[in-house]
Amino acid sequence: MKHRKWSPIQIQEALSLSKKVNYSVSGISINSKKLKKNNLFLPLKGKNYNAHQYVHEAFKKGASLSLSNIKDYKKFKLEKFKKRIVLVKNVHSSLHQLASYSREQIKGKIVGITGSVGKTSIKEALSFILKDKNKIQSSTGNFNNLIGLPINLANFNSESDINILELGMNKKGEIKKLSNICKPDIGIITKISNAHIGNFNSLKDIALAKSEIFFGMNNNGTAILNQNDPYHFLLKKILRNLGIKNIITFGLSKKCDVRLISFKYKKKNSCRVFLEVLGKRTSFYLNNLGDHWIENSLAITSIIVSLNKDISSYIKKISKFSAIEGRGKILNVQYNRKKITLIDDSYNSSPESLKASIIFLNRLGNKRRKICVLGDMYELGSFSKQLHLKIKRILKDNKISNIYVIGKKMKILFNTLPTSLECKHFENLEELYIELKKDIKNNDIILFKASRAIQLDKIIKKFC
Repeated sequence: MKHRKWSPIQIQEALSLSKKVNYSVSGISINSKKLKKNNLFLPLKGKNYNAHQYVHEAFKKGASLSLSNIKDYKKFKLEKFKKRIVLVKNVHSSLHQLASYSREQIKGKIVGITGSVGKTSIKEALSFILKDKNKIQSSTGNFNNLIGLPINLANFNSESDINILELGMNKKGEIKKLSNICKPDIGIITKISNAHIGNFNSLKDIALAKSEIFFGMNNNGTAILNQNDPYHFLLKKILRNLGIKNIITFGLSKKCDVRLISFKYKKKNSCRVFLEVLGKRTSFYLNNLGDHWIENSLAITSIIVSLNKDISSYIKKISKFSAIEGRGKILNVQYNRKKITLIDDSYNSSPESLKASIIFLNRLGNKRRKICVLGDMYELGSFSKQLHLKIKRILKDNKISNIYVIGKKMKILFNTLPTSLECKHFENLEELYIELKKDIKNNDIILFKASRAIQLDKIIKKFC
């Protein structure tokens, strides 16, 4: 992505500065190690860190300017960089000001994506499908919180036709703030499920929190809803109250604008999907993607419809899309003269996404030895024990032969599994890796799935 260039006047206007700024910048960074030449460095502060200590390093790396608050300007002795320091009251709120200013300059459509699952995967697939015929820019990685989204938006150039952002949350009110910053022209809730339910009282509360994506939209915006979600009637009521009339729905109902008619597996790794889109039928293939991608493809189709693009000339390209690292990527590797297949779904885990991944493992691993390497699912609160125990039935139904688990919550599951299953629990990654590499056989297929903090990706890298 070509980063936005900021002139001195634009920086002054965005931050409402009375003092003149002497340098232009190209791109904004909050990480002194990844900072690029001519970047503006933003030294953010948290409970356990203060990035003002890295301002010296940022200038060594080639930063043009750095923000700083007055207190830390003195504390970290930044006077020698006086001409290159822009003093502000609060660096974090200044980031939001820069993002809001950048949003005003963008002429193309802003697509905002939220939901309990599928945000990053849908964003990546949508960018892949649209990029050949449109100028596209999208958020990097899963930068979707109150720091990540503003950084992405502040770096967006004003020349792209379509600009795609993820809006994530941990608690009520966060998505509303993000929506008011990025003001999406198109807002979609991919799916509402019990991911992060530990931070809420109920699924309804999650639906209400996700609905905040529509609060920053104007009345001419387009809202996209998953009709399969249990609270879609509540979401429609919220949209009516906000005065947003353009609504696109996707799901199984005949009343949906984008309706799933049927799907058929041609091979274990290829699925043909049949849709009715605004009364017209179309079909396409999903290759090497999990069953949850059928619903993802409905969401993607709905966004393409909202952009007034011809479906037939775009959606078929999804057959060439492959899942990305950490989110279902399939790796065929040779390890100690054994050919094995790894499913890298190590970035995150929730009850619904874990179920989908195990079902996919069963289908892809037909007539092969299927192994699950599972770590704790986080942010489930008081529901954690029961949701981890529910995995037992899913493992049994999908004929998983070997199970390796790590984490305190997964130990609860481990203690309930029947002796007929070959299951082992580990206290740390190194023990898990040593045992797994000893046990694997030629032609095994192995799913790695856990919340990000477990860091199962470290084991995957050892096999690659």
